[in-house]
Amino acid sequence: MFIFLEEKIFQYPNISETAFSINLLGFNLNIQWYGLSYIAGILLAWLLMAKLVQNKDLWFTGKSIIERSEVDDLITYMIVGIIIGGRLGYCLFYAPSYYFDNPIRTIYVWEGGMSFHGGFLGVLISGILFGIRKKVSLMSLGDLIAFASPPGLFFGRIANFINGELWGKPTNSTFGIQFTKGQGQYCPSSNDIPCFRHPSQLYEAFFEGIVLMLILYYLVFFRKALKIPGIIFGSFLLGYGVIRFSIEFLREPDAFFITNENPYGYVIEFFPGIGISMGQLLTIPMIIFGLLMIFVVTKRNFDAN
Repeated sequence: MFIFLEEKIFQYPNISETAFSINLLGFNLNIQWYGLSYIAGILLAWLLMAKLVQNKDLWFTGKSIIERSEVDDLITYMIVGIIIGGRLGYCLFYAPSYYFDNPIRTIYVWEGGMSFHGGFLGVLISGILFGIRKKVSLMSLGDLIAFASPPGLFFGRIANFINGELWGKPTNSTFGIQFTKGQGQYCPSSNDIPCFRHPSQLYEAFFEGIVLMLILYYLVFFRKALKIPGIIFGSFLLGYGVIRFSIEFLREPDAFFITNENPYGYVIEFFPGIGISMGQLLTIPMIIFGLLMIFVVTKRNFDAN
């Protein structure tokens, strides 16, 4: 997929954002990689949750919290939460003034712009509504959803890479890639000098998708963590939070926050050249709540035994 260049630098594959096109009743419909990533992530989440609820011995009561037939309903709730939460999160977190001035464009999802943190909040709310309706343990429901989430993160970041968006900061390291789409192909100080950047999308795909999935899989199937409701959800919050916070240091800040006075795009600057991005700011609560949840549910389980 990559071409190995001198000085151990890889070439960006420059794949079209359109995976394929189909002709439907005379209309040419372009199927985008980003849309396919959502479909793949949701499909794998459905399969993982279906497998998990069928293995009743994994759960703390010896019985899964929902029946296999109810997974379809849960997925529907999650899809609504992802779409609404992801879109509103992007509009509110990353370009609020633009969408306040142009509110109608909030529904223009085809223009792009989805936020993980917004989608996470959307799934959290929809999951709570589902849990209340089904009268099931919200902690265990959170474990179920968290376990099935990493594949979606993986495919989403791969789609970001294919689209040449959310690129990393300029680098001279052997991992640098020269993007060939949009402003990512140029160095910040010039609009015509080619620039090698960290492929931060691939870093996130690997750590948020593969590594986090392996950690959760180990906890569920080897440590029987589902028998302590909340452990998997807390581990997901902590794991994703630490990974995202760390990789943000290698990721180019969102263009909306970059100005002449704030070239690094920090939302909070502690000292000149030292601060945190919006992604890091939104991730800090996940780390805190993840740690607290793991501590509380572990202590509760220890006291009960």
